[in-house]
Amino acid sequence: MAADRKLLMAFCHKFLSLFTHGLIGLYPWSLLSSGCETALTEVIPNDPVVDAVKVPSSRDLFGHPRGLWVLVLTEGCVAFSLYGMQAILVLYLADYLLQPGHVDHVLGMSALKSFLSAIYAPVGTQATAGAITGLFLALIYATPLLGGIVADRFLGRTRTIFLGAILMTVGHVLMSFDWSFVIAITTLLLGLGAAGGLRAQVGALYTLDDPRRSEAYQIYSLGVQAAVIAAPALCAYLAIKAWHWGFLAASLGMLLGLFVYMLGKHWLPEDGNSKAIAPRPSLTATEKKTTALLLALLPVLALSALPNSEIFDGYLLWGREHYQLTLLGHPFPVSSLVSLDGLVSTICTISVLGFWKLYNRRRPDPAEITKVAIGAFVASCAPLILALASWLYPAPHQVSLLWGIAFHTINDIGFSMSYAIGMALYSRAAPASLNTILVACFTLHLFLANLMIGKLSTLIGHVGDVPFWLIHSGACLLAAFILMGCAFFWRDLLAPQKKVI
Repeated sequence: MAADRKLLMAFCHKFLSLFTHGLIGLYPWSLLSSGCETALTEVIPNDPVVDAVKVPSSRDLFGHPRGLWVLVLTEGCVAFSLYGMQAILVLYLADYLLQPGHVDHVLGMSALKSFLSAIYAPVGTQATAGAITGLFLALIYATPLLGGIVADRFLGRTRTIFLGAILMTVGHVLMSFDWSFVIAITTLLLGLGAAGGLRAQVGALYTLDDPRRSEAYQIYSLGVQAAVIAAPALCAYLAIKAWHWGFLAASLGMLLGLFVYMLGKHWLPEDGNSKAIAPRPSLTATEKKTTALLLALLPVLALSALPNSEIFDGYLLWGREHYQLTLLGHPFPVSSLVSLDGLVSTICTISVLGFWKLYNRRRPDPAEITKVAIGAFVASCAPLILALASWLYPAPHQVSLLWGIAFHTINDIGFSMSYAIGMALYSRAAPASLNTILVACFTLHLFLANLMIGKLSTLIGHVGDVPFWLIHSGACLLAAFILMGCAFFWRDLLAPQKKVI
């Protein structure tokens, strides 16, 4: 038996190695190695001393520390619970919770509606559902910054993440009850903010010169992507039977993640002692201009992300009314479109960056800002497909899912180019003394995008379907032109800055 086990482990190790290195050959990870790795490991202010963190000694598993697999499983469970819940949230609100007889029993709903009226002024149940969902999705990208401060200054990463996992588990359980909805989403947001340090712990498993660091983040991302594909379909299927079954499935996924993290905690790096951070050198005139430009681009990038950010909100409300929701003769829950998007996104991300790798063999590599602008141009075409479908098939349930596949494919090609390469752009262009904070600020464009989505979703039912999607396309196209202008006039400012050591 021992020999068989060793043979099986050797086979699995070889298979994983071949699979991972096969992806590396297709996917130009070097494009993102500085961008994504910096973004994921430097969000916490104390990350510059990550090489001083004590790493527990243990045998590697499949060529990586055992702690990596603990973090992959934990983050996979977090993604499963979050994306499963997001996939049914707006439909749950519109079709159930905000309906008479249910909304009156929700504790704190009056205060939430008053706040929504101040920022969105939604009219009607469907608009309110879109506004709540948009606000929740926006705050998902803001709370991790606060969680990083708590981890860095007060509790440490491990205890903060453990607290975040507990809060998320409690939040998902509370989603199963009508009365506790507002408490549930508040608890979930606090938990998501606290659990944001999981990504930073991946980097802390390796020394800064360890060549396995980039591969570790690839494995980590693939684990998350698998959960994104599976969770929406499962939770949507259960939600057809009963809404709370879908939320219960999400809570069980998060509960599993909590146990995995708790049981594997001894394989994770210990929190290092905080060291005094050296004074930052003064910015040069060029660095000041670059910093101002990167900050000014955040609302522009938010406009370019509108078609993708709408997928969890108004798109599901539109799809429920217009798509032929059957697949091979079987019912196809509209929330399963989120799973479809996760699958298409994975393929498109690998394919797009693989394309640029092949392109670079024959022609000079375009500047990153140029690639981001091209991505925005491509993404602006995706809502046009839905506008055309709405015009050709105005009656309910007449739009084939093939239109949806076309929309997701074009959108994911554009977004994968804008997001992944945009992250690399911020990491490389940001001045060394502000690199950490500017890379952390990059994801704030998704916060701004989802804030805008909360308002746009209130227009469903008040403007025609064709104008609704043309607004998204026009906003994204405007962003594309601005980004292309930046590529033409300020390309030198967005080139990589010399790093000060």
